[in-house]
Amino acid sequence: MSKSRVGQIAAGVFFAAMLLCGLFCGADYGPPVDEPSEQVILQENMLEYALRLFGEDSEPARWYASRGIEPISQSIERDHGQCAYYLAAALLPLQDERPDLVMALWHAYTWLWFMAGVGAVYLFCRETGLSRPVSCAGMLLVYLCPRFFAEGHYNNKDVVLLSLFLLTLWLGVRFLKQPGFLRGALFSLAGAMAANTKVVGLFPWAIMGVAAVALVTAQKRWKGRMAGVAVCTVGLFFAFYALLTPAMWSGPVSYIQYVLLNASGFTRWPGVVIFRGMRFEHSINPLPRYYLPWMMAVTLPLYVLPLAAAGSLAALYRAGRQRAALLRDPITLALLAAGLCSFVPLLYAVLCRPLVYNGWRHFYFAYAGVALLAAHGVAACLRFLRRHGGDYGMHRVFAAGLCLYFAWTAGAIASNHPYQYAYYNRLGHDGAAQEMELDYWNVSAQSALETLRSAQRNESLPLAVGARDEMSLLGLIRAQSVFDAETREAVLIEENPDAPYLYANTTYSNLYGVPEPEGYRVLFTLESYGLPVCTVYEREAPLPETGA
Repeated sequence: MSKSRVGQIAAGVFFAAMLLCGLFCGADYGPPVDEPSEQVILQENMLEYALRLFGEDSEPARWYASRGIEPISQSIERDHGQCAYYLAAALLPLQDERPDLVMALWHAYTWLWFMAGVGAVYLFCRETGLSRPVSCAGMLLVYLCPRFFAEGHYNNKDVVLLSLFLLTLWLGVRFLKQPGFLRGALFSLAGAMAANTKVVGLFPWAIMGVAAVALVTAQKRWKGRMAGVAVCTVGLFFAFYALLTPAMWSGPVSYIQYVLLNASGFTRWPGVVIFRGMRFEHSINPLPRYYLPWMMAVTLPLYVLPLAAAGSLAALYRAGRQRAALLRDPITLALLAAGLCSFVPLLYAVLCRPLVYNGWRHFYFAYAGVALLAAHGVAACLRFLRRHGGDYGMHRVFAAGLCLYFAWTAGAIASNHPYQYAYYNRLGHDGAAQEMELDYWNVSAQSALETLRSAQRNESLPLAVGARDEMSLLGLIRAQSVFDAETREAVLIEENPDAPYLYANTTYSNLYGVPEPEGYRVLFTLESYGLPVCTVYEREAPLPETGA
């Protein structure tokens, strides 16, 4: 067996191990509070298809209408596409009978999309000339980000958009290297899916498209077939986008206007964020300009941004040496395009301060370019150390140190499972419990209820749980809805601020200024990296008497 074949098998086994590891632990994450609404948006798209293809009297249309679903073209959520989940719509009829199974399968499906993005990192790195070990390190730069690892199981908007960015960039560099009808079609399909998910998903396809035009022009290859490839690629993008976006069928112009309006300033939420101990509301005191760079600096592992800086410098140095010849080099153009996919949106956010309405997760797509350049930063560091410190084996020391750091990060992800979403690195850890958001989606509510049921508690108290803020209560309701029938009957959720047990999500306690309840004791606290994501209190004092 050739050395190349052994390397391919080893990389495949490595990827499969990462894939299976995430699949096995996916059911441990509770439902985020917006998961049911995301599934409603998916059904609204399915209803629109049913109405357009089969008519109002068709069985699918009647089924969705019986559940109170409206067509996506009439929904305020029509700017948020769901094409990546069209295949998962087949799971939703099981929701009434087996909500726990649907949640587990939904999270597994989301994880597959996340891993598609991880795999795209490897493939992009290989297409741009990196070795298999360095390309595997590139996958770990995404996989071992604690927040991405956790949200890769349930964040079906922002993490999936990140994966679609990565897939578009990978298919884009393949198209740059060898423009053709099939490669152009696959490139446009990925770009159309990204644009359907969020309009900013158009960006990597457009940047790579401009790079392709520059490349073919510089190489003087504009002939009949190449012109046909270009026209076909552009036409297929718009055709795919139209087919995947039934929300626009009723009125394309008004739809595009609505999408652009919500892309620059979200209209359905005021933009309330806790950041560095302050409460920001966009219309009153918008987030500071440095918000996104700061959040990236404190929520990514410490090795990521220095490696991305090294990769960026290496790409710029490569472009500088080539000068005008860079327009004839598909790899240099691909690296510059990847960098622009991160730099331009981040620069726009810093300068314009748009409504980033619930944290930097809505800019997760910008991590695509960061991760790809960081992988090239690994290669650049190895080349530099091999050239200048080869006699001392400094490149081996660097590689071993990076592997140890990866191992440490992986161990911390395992030991903090399933609460990795609250991760802050050493730069942002101190004070994060009071000053930053931890569990925005209330994913910990399910674990809190499961822990409460098995905890040593006062058995004379009924197992009834309430909360003193509306979001913590909503988290409890969402968590209970996916339990099996036995657990739902055993644990009662009450809209009662003086319930025998109180669940307090740390983020929302800080956001709403909810103090620790008097007459209660802390029964347990669930922590992530030493930070309290939620607390369950048990009543000590007698229940308050109600007036006659």
